[in-house]
Amino acid sequence: MKRNWDVIREVLIEVESLESFARDRKAYGLGNGYPSEDMAKSEQALLLWKAGFLSGIDAGTYDGPAVISPELTWEGHDLLDTLRSKTVWERIKKTATDKGIELTFDAVKLLGKSVLEALLRS
Repeated sequence: MKRNWDVIREVLIEVESLESFARDRKAYGLGNGYPSEDMAKSEQALLLWKAGFLSGIDAGTYDGPAVISPELTWEGHDLLDTLRSKTVWERIKKTATDKGIELTFDAVKLLGKSVLEALLRS
């Protein structure tokens, strides 16, 4: 599966906004029993979980991986702080495209810092 940064941003925002009672019922999974329309979000959420940007309870089965009760980790909050602003996010993507840079976690954070500095100077 390939990273989709727009969906990653959506997942981070969604997880941050979950109230504690809703968090307990939220699940991202790839097996049967998980809505197919949420497949893209589930794939990206599982990548974020495996990379340590989300914490949660491993609910995977032979049918496929799953995580329930997701929460942002410290690193997840840092990444979301970089991606939260739609304006900053669009500038990050445009700068990466213009410079021919692949969007990795490190590149996103570095470009986010650069974009914020440019916005503050203007």
